[in-house]
Amino acid sequence: MKKLLLLILIILVGAISFLIYAKFLEPNRLVISRAELFLPNWNDDLNGFKIGLISDIHIGTGNIDLKKLDKIVEKMNSQNPDLIILLGDFDAKYIKLSKIPQKYISQSLAKLKAPYGVISILGNHDYNPPEIVKNILQNANIKILEDTNTFIYPENKKIQIIGFKDMWHYKLNPEKIIRNNCSNIPTIILSHNPDIFPKIPPCTTLTLSGHTHGGEIYVPIFGAPFIPSKFNLKYRKNYVVENNKHLYVSGGIGTLSGFRTFNPPEIVILTLNQQTKKNKITNTPIKKNFFKNHFKVPAIIK
Repeated sequence: MKKLLLLILIILVGAISFLIYAKFLEPNRLVISRAELFLPNWNDDLNGFKIGLISDIHIGTGNIDLKKLDKIVEKMNSQNPDLIILLGDFDAKYIKLSKIPQKYISQSLAKLKAPYGVISILGNHDYNPPEIVKNILQNANIKILEDTNTFIYPENKKIQIIGFKDMWHYKLNPEKIIRNNCSNIPTIILSHNPDIFPKIPPCTTLTLSGHTHGGEIYVPIFGAPFIPSKFNLKYRKNYVVENNKHLYVSGGIGTLSGFRTFNPPEIVILTLNQQTKKNKITNTPIKKNFFKNHFKVPAIIK
């Protein structure tokens, strides 16, 4: 009987400790994740080009206030990226509810520095209403892409960047937009939601996404009980290659459940290089999710 009670006590203490860690420690443990990618349609003169990714900050939620936003900006700048990409979900609703002055958010984001600038798209949580996030970004002198493209010229070489609106709010036709702008220059696609990836034509170089939060609650080997993607674990996080098309998904920074496990908030630093026969990856393996994913694809709003 004593052994049984001791076992129950150990299990309870372990469970409570794990919940404390998942609620108060891991969501605040901002890490820098690095990856070196070898890409098709990339110029070898641009090898070593660094892109910094920030996604799903969810400003105003439990663990992201103005002080933490300043730390995110400071940490990104310390990595000296050539280009900074913001992948959406600043979170208009919680910015409004938090009553954090929007001018202070703009002032913080305006401190992001990179030689080839800062470019942003909007996420599904940025449309309630969209004017809040758009005004914040515009006042921070950050370029917003909404089904539009822009160009940067590192080493006098041209890189095209195409950014899409959120696919849960708009019916998108990425094939048409990309094909109208497809060429033999490196082309990087920005889409908050990685579920767009199967529709991206192969003439592109790389697609960058966020949205999934890495599942927030992730259990190694077993998977995650909720991922906001109809493709389950396939586009949960990190580097994905399908038929020589390349995708990188950031696990983001904020949390909506209030918990993170084995999946800390992250700033991502990508180093881009030209693909060769020696480093070519055609497909990455797909992991099995032992949990039932309870996500249902929402109806498109517009």
